[in-house]
Amino acid sequence: MLRAMVARGLSCCVCLTQRSFGMLNWFPKTAVVASVVVLAALLSPTSAPAAEAKKSNVVVTVGEMCGGCVKKITKRFDSVGEVAKVECSIEKKSVTLIPKPDVRLSPKTMWEIMAEIGKTPKKMVTPEGTFTDKPKR
Repeated sequence: MLRAMVARGLSCCVCLTQRSFGMLNWFPKTAVVASVVVLAALLSPTSAPAAEAKKSNVVVTVGEMCGGCVKKITKRFDSVGEVAKVECSIEKKSVTLIPKPDVRLSPKTMWEIMAEIGKTPKKMVTPEGTFTDKPKR
């Protein structure tokens, strides 16, 4: 029966399934949607690398932040080789440090750099833990 369907030009697996079970008139739109969903799931990239990257970020919360602070923080961390990107939020009063691939940022070093700038962290969230005081390592 399957060969006969393929010979008639019904090469789509959804069409073959529907024809063989007599479901073509029963739910044609549902079958098409299901096919699209399955195809999209197979072709879409996984979000595991993004989730893994977020786990390695360092988020620093400071007391106050303005545009001048953002420039100063960004300029200072641009010279740190392990940091790939710096994202500052004036509204949240936070700095997110995104490391280069396969790099772990030292909580102590990041804390000290922020203190050098005059922005002593109120809180620092790292893969190693959450700190409200200067980390020991």
